[in-house]
Amino acid sequence: MTVTKRKKPIIGVLQVLGVIVLMVLAFVYSRAPDQTDSAPPQNFSSDSSKPIPLVSVVKPSVSSEQLTVASTGSVSVRSYVTLTSQVSGRVVATSDSLRNGGKFSAGETLVTLEQRDFTLALAQVQADVTSAQASLQLSQAEASVDITSYQRLNPGKDVPPLIAKEPQITRAKAQLQAAVARRDIAQVNLERSVYSLPFSGRVVESSADEGQILNAGQSFGRVYALDAIEIVISLAPQELAKITPAKNRTAMITVDGVTFEGRIDRIAAERNSRTQFSQVFLTVTDNQSLTPGTFASVSLSGPVIDSTFRLPESALQVGQAFWIVKNGVIESISATILGRSNGQYLVEAFEYADGIVTGTVPGARDGMAVRSVEAN
Repeated sequence: MTVTKRKKPIIGVLQVLGVIVLMVLAFVYSRAPDQTDSAPPQNFSSDSSKPIPLVSVVKPSVSSEQLTVASTGSVSVRSYVTLTSQVSGRVVATSDSLRNGGKFSAGETLVTLEQRDFTLALAQVQADVTSAQASLQLSQAEASVDITSYQRLNPGKDVPPLIAKEPQITRAKAQLQAAVARRDIAQVNLERSVYSLPFSGRVVESSADEGQILNAGQSFGRVYALDAIEIVISLAPQELAKITPAKNRTAMITVDGVTFEGRIDRIAAERNSRTQFSQVFLTVTDNQSLTPGTFASVSLSGPVIDSTFRLPESALQVGQAFWIVKNGVIESISATILGRSNGQYLVEAFEYADGIVTGTVPGARDGMAVRSVEAN
């Protein structure tokens, strides 16, 4: 008996079973349901197997809008005034307003100098005026007597100038005029010993105090007039063009949370050579509480523009263009953007067919087929 003859039938049976299993598996696989038959139907474009994208559109109404330009700047002073004494003297009194930050009124006495010297000088020149007046009267009286005597002795003849004392009278008149001028100067110096200003303002700095000697031409402080306060902002050329003509345009100015009304007073004659911005100067209606150096927010009112749209920021696409949906496809539109505020663009009105696309559309291009739905 051999082992080989007993194994051959077992191997054959295994081979037959393997073939049967393979046939069964093939039969089962062929009868499995097709997964594509149960997939939901999709929309396809006529020229592509990709689904047609759905886009959101807006349909804005045409309106008239006023252009506004927003900017920031600061409170400034048009010019400062240096306090300078016009006469020399000792300070005998100063106003409580003459301190850093002090406010003063127009005509308020800020500094008073000792007046005794000025009073004596005025009295002296007043005496000179009286003396000159007497000299003139004397010369005129003597001339009258001499003229009468000459005419009695020389009837019908012209009176010579020396007889009429014309040179003496002319000299007396000149002396009187000089004396009057000296009196007026002394009077002015006396008035200048009391220092005041013709405007209301605030004191930036002062060094004057009682007992101090002030010399003529000596500076003792610096102030500014309240009506010299202004707001200074910088505008780009395109911003300035939106409010042209700019002069007298109204503005709302906010400083430290308080809003003031103002207007454009003037524009700088030159642009900044580095930024190409122009400085714009605004005057404020109520400037009593403004402090130079404070930041300010400004909203300028421009002209009213007819036929405009207000579009959300999401409507502006790459390349500063807008997309519209027309006959089921996207079309690119270039429109004039007039301004931007509160998350919206102010745009010149244009035909938008079925709506203006908002948001991004992957792979968007002119002529691309889309489905549209109007945004809420």
